[in-house]
Amino acid sequence: MTWKKLSAKERSENLMYGVSKILEEYPQARNNDLYLVILYLRNFTELGKYIDRIPFELINEYDGLLEAITRTRRKLNEQGLYLPTDPRILERRRRKAEKMRRVMSK
Repeated sequence: MTWKKLSAKERSENLMYGVSKILEEYPQARNNDLYLVILYLRNFTELGKYIDRIPFELINEYDGLLEAITRTRRKLNEQGLYLPTDPRILERRRRKAEKMRRVMSK
């Protein structure tokens, strides 16, 4: 079953299982989120068949890049720039942002 067809609970359970397994088997993934993401994609998604071997040293050079990219996109979106073209995604992000604001203000 594809990621989009899974329920939120199934997604959460799959992520917990996969990430736990990787962190147990690959201790270096505990220190490098990019490595963790690549290993997760390789081992638990169809995307993995398109990701060839990448030397850990090279992965280590780009640690933090994925988070920096998504944070930059969020920052641009907060300014009203480059918003999602799919209204469902825009609404989902707005709800998530509002939920985060409520949690963080407590």
